[in-house]
Amino acid sequence: MSLLSVEHVGKTHQVGPYQKRVLVDVSLTMRPGDLFGVWGPQRSGKSTLLRLAAGLEAPDVGVVRFDGTDLATLRKAQRDALRLRDIGLVQGEGPQSQAFTVLDHVAVPLYKRFKPRQARGRAMAMLKKLDVAECHDARWHQLSDCEKALVGLAHGLVREPRLLLVDDPTAGLDTLQQQEVIELLRKAVVEQNVAVLMTSSMLAAVTEAHESFTLSDGRLLPVTDASRPGGAVIELRRGSDQQRG
Repeated sequence: MSLLSVEHVGKTHQVGPYQKRVLVDVSLTMRPGDLFGVWGPQRSGKSTLLRLAAGLEAPDVGVVRFDGTDLATLRKAQRDALRLRDIGLVQGEGPQSQAFTVLDHVAVPLYKRFKPRQARGRAMAMLKKLDVAECHDARWHQLSDCEKALVGLAHGLVREPRLLLVDDPTAGLDTLQQQEVIELLRKAVVEQNVAVLMTSSMLAAVTEAHESFTLSDGRLLPVTDASRPGGAVIELRRGSDQQRG
């Protein structure tokens, strides 16, 4: 069974006096161990797609299912519970309070499941795993762009989600830093058997995924290689160490 199923979804947003079609007949299916990348410019609908997958918005048409359940049929408390553990959403805006340290921010998703000391211990272990433990006592505004990206991933991964949704984690990073973030996501897919749906405004970032797409006029399309005759579709699959279960 698929973990995430987006079925013929459409979404329209009100922009001033106008209505803008953000997503048009979008379909996507993911299973544990998948790493998918979605490329597109700003306001192309990438963030909206992630919010729909997280149950933060409902589609105007179509269905979004998590583990076979239509998210629109769940009560708010049920959707909140899913995001607390099963669905991690990383949007890059940092902690809700400027007083929070990096360790506070990463530990927040765990406080309803563990005692504070245990939550902070797990948070520190995740920061060490992503090689940003030295930032544990810093505030968000003191971090570099790369450190923010890694702390954001720690915040999402620490809950051990089944689905991780990551909004443009490579924004503002140089090529080496982008590669570091992508490699961490690839490692998480293998080690935690998590499905990762990542968006990016950088085409090079999404082509590192197992499968790559672009949002064009609200439609989700496979990324194509213009250098190949007929613009053949690129399908990037995991290597021998990343086989489907």
